[in-house]
Amino acid sequence: MQKKYYMLNQEDINYLKSFKIHKTLIDEQIRLLNKSDSFLNIYDFASIKNGIKQIENPQIYEDIFNKKSENYKLAKFVPASGAATRMFKRYITYNLEPNLKNLNDGDFYSVKNGLKNIKNFAFYKKLKSLCTEPENLEEIVEKILYSGLNYANLPKGLLDFHNYPDSPRTAFEEHLHEANLLAKKPENFDIHLTVSPEFLLDFHTKLEEINEKTKYNFNLSFSEQEVSTNTISTYANGDIVRNNKGDVLLRPGGHGSLLTNLNKLNADIIFIKNIDNLTHGDYLEETILWKKVLAGVLIEIAEKIKEIHFNIKNNFSKDVLDKAKEYLEKQTNAIFENSENLKTDILNYINRPIRVCGMVKNTGEPGGGPFWVKDKNGKISLQIVEKAQINLEIPEQADYFANSSHFNPVDLVCYVKNPEGEKFELKNFVDKDSSFVSEKTHQGKNIKVLEHPGLWNGSMSDWISVFVELPLITFNPVKELNDLLRKEHQAK
Repeated sequence: MQKKYYMLNQEDINYLKSFKIHKTLIDEQIRLLNKSDSFLNIYDFASIKNGIKQIENPQIYEDIFNKKSENYKLAKFVPASGAATRMFKRYITYNLEPNLKNLNDGDFYSVKNGLKNIKNFAFYKKLKSLCTEPENLEEIVEKILYSGLNYANLPKGLLDFHNYPDSPRTAFEEHLHEANLLAKKPENFDIHLTVSPEFLLDFHTKLEEINEKTKYNFNLSFSEQEVSTNTISTYANGDIVRNNKGDVLLRPGGHGSLLTNLNKLNADIIFIKNIDNLTHGDYLEETILWKKVLAGVLIEIAEKIKEIHFNIKNNFSKDVLDKAKEYLEKQTNAIFENSENLKTDILNYINRPIRVCGMVKNTGEPGGGPFWVKDKNGKISLQIVEKAQINLEIPEQADYFANSSHFNPVDLVCYVKNPEGEKFELKNFVDKDSSFVSEKTHQGKNIKVLEHPGLWNGSMSDWISVFVELPLITFNPVKELNDLLRKEHQAK
């Protein structure tokens, strides 16, 4: 008997087509929603000399970047969608219930600590002018969140992060300053931010202000998450979830949806970094050094792969093949098991996008990390894996996670052209089975929700992956408001 979720009527099909979602995509989403689990099979955790490259002389790769980056079209891709609500969760809780428990909860992250150090926030001068009673804690918190600064309803990119003598800088502006230190020629360096549609005008207004002040000449663009990447949900019995109008309910498909936006960039080398992973300009020198190092490693590998491809195609010999195999195994973690088809295997392997990902030592931050993963065909490869993708009820898998030495700070550089210089279609390198399935509620009922494979997780599963250890100074995320009180976010 055919299950109910396949019984889409013509009206449903036409409705979905209006979002560029065809029935074949819905069938694929249904299959993924009904998988028994989304867990990966962890083979080992990556570590130094076991999948993570330790750079002893960063100057070598910085020089490569400085000498050769002008030969490539560069871009920076910054996911900047969504409001900063989670960043203010403790303050929101205190605003709803202003008691001592909520004031003191979180030690360093507590509302009490934030208010005690209120003058150290970059937005303090603006806030002070909005408060009628500077000593009224409840008023201060309310003004931060809503009627004053309205920060609880703004995206992180538009919040004042850092103080400078002339004026504070938003996270958005700091990304431009960082790019300016990377780009020898700003006209050869594109910057692209993915933003929510309701904030697009605000970003454009802020950009005009920044350009007036800095005179940068970047080709800067914005995009929204494509509606065609929205996903359906189902109830426990398999029925498709519908909205109040009776149409199929569509939800944003997570940051993996942004692969479509990334795919549209016209660049050779793309830096990817989260909007909140920044440092004050006084600490930026080391960050810039290591971004150049990552890109230098990438350029060296990309050019060597072009050479390997040319030699196999034009100067083929066993020696060429053996040297290619040795290089790829040593420098890109390739695993070639079948020597009889080595030529084909190498050509297939190098005909993929490349990503060089920074990894920092694991200090207990929530998020993903570098692991060796075995797929359903027994193939082993390096992947960035989220905690939710690991079955912690299996002791061996839990041990791999508990003992992992490094963390993924989302600081990567990508090369998206094939050895002949043609742009890849990035959707061809996605592991669809690594989609996330989570439980939410809709109108009081439990539903299963589908998220696309994470942008730097399953969406890049079939890329050539090289992991490089970075110093902790390069990783300064602002997950909660009080992170901005850390020294890396303050002027020296």
